[in-house]
This record gives sequence, C-alpha cells and structure tokens, in this order.
Amino acid sequence: MILLPGAVNFEAVISMFGDWFQDAMVIAVDKGVDKAEALLTLNKVNKAREVAVDFWVGDFDSSEKLEISPTLYREKVGYPVEKDEIDTELAISLAREQEIDQFLLLGGVGGRLDHQAALLFLPLQYPHTTFIHTDGIETLHFIEPGRDYRFTPPLGTTVSLIALRDLRGVNLSGVKWPLVQYNLAVGSGLTYSNEVVTENGINLSIREGEAWLYLLSENSKRSL
Repeated sequence: MILLPGAVNFEAVISMFGDWFQDAMVIAVDKGVDKAEALLTLNKVNKAREVAVDFWVGDFDSSEKLEISPTLYREKVGYPVEKDEIDTELAISLAREQEIDQFLLLGGVGGRLDHQAALLFLPLQYPHTTFIHTDGIETLHFIEPGRDYRFTPPLGTTVSLIALRDLRGVNLSGVKWPLVQYNLAVGSGLTYSNEVVTENGINLSIREGEAWLYLLSENSKRSL
C-alpha cells in the first residue's frame, strides 16, 4: 500500500479493499506520510501492527514542515531532491526489491497534472504487476492482456476504459455499451463514460495492449 499526498476517503477505501489493511506493507511517499496517524487508528483492529508506515520514502521537499512522530514509521529512506525518478518510483522500486508485485496507491488522484500522468503510466514499467489507484471515490484497475477480469460495482457506476497503448480484441460486458473483439486506438474517447447496467457485474478482457479500467460511483458529484 502506497500513501500519496492527495486526499483519501479511508472509509470508502476500506469498504472496497479491506483486506489490504490487514498485512500489506505500507510505504508513505513524502507528504503522503500525513495519513499515517489516521491509518494507525484504522488499523487498531490489527493488533499485530505496531506502526502505521513501514517505510517513509522521498526527498521530503513537500513534507519538511510536517511534524511526524517517529513512532508512526519504522524506517525513513531519504533521497536527494535532484534525481532521475519521482518519489513514487522509488517507493515501488523499494517494494519490488522485496518481491512485492501488487500495489494499492492511495491519494494519487488529482494534484499536479505532470505527477498524475506519471502515476497513470507507472504500470508500463512493471510488467505482470497489479496496480489499483484510488482515493475512495475514483478507482482505477490496471488491465493487462490475456486475462479475464470481473468487477462488481453498483448499478449506475460510471465505467471508462483508458487505453495506455493501442488495444486489440477488447471484450466488455455488463455495461450500457458493450464491446466484442473491439480494436481501440490509444487516445480514443469512445470507451469513456459507459455505465454499469447489471448486478451481475462487468466482465473485461483485452487480447493486446494495456489499459486502466476507471470506476466512478453514481453518487459522486465529480465531473469535468
């Protein structure tokens, strides 16, 4: 679990991804450590967890004014401000060194556009790695080729398929506008703002390419 600087609705996240709060490694990225205290409170049910954050990673340029108790994290890993990677890449590299290949990114929605774009393209660096990107309101699941995916969001949930490369053989069902063996060019808006229309969930697969499946609750007031 990677804590990023943006806002997070933890109650909503726990309702969707509660199992992550049991034994996942937690890495705070720079100012994302401001969620450590809230996370520790949420994790009171897990008596085995002594600290909120296992690693606090970054150049700490955005967190220098924060007062963070050393009891909230196990280890602080610092890097220079002038470097070749963004802080989130450093966090993922640290986790990958420990053979972790599943990531739940919390608080990366919104903020600076360049950093947002970097987060969206991160999965292309790490083949065969699971990424989920959410703030509790908007959720993105990284979709790889050759796999069958099933999701069960509530009726009326907005669904968008965001291509990161040209897609071949897209199959999408359970939505208002289904697709069968569809080829989608990267950048196309055709697969945006679809809608869940069945309680049985949605099924998705692609033959070639990579994409994000974007889900937004029907009750959300977020728009363009």
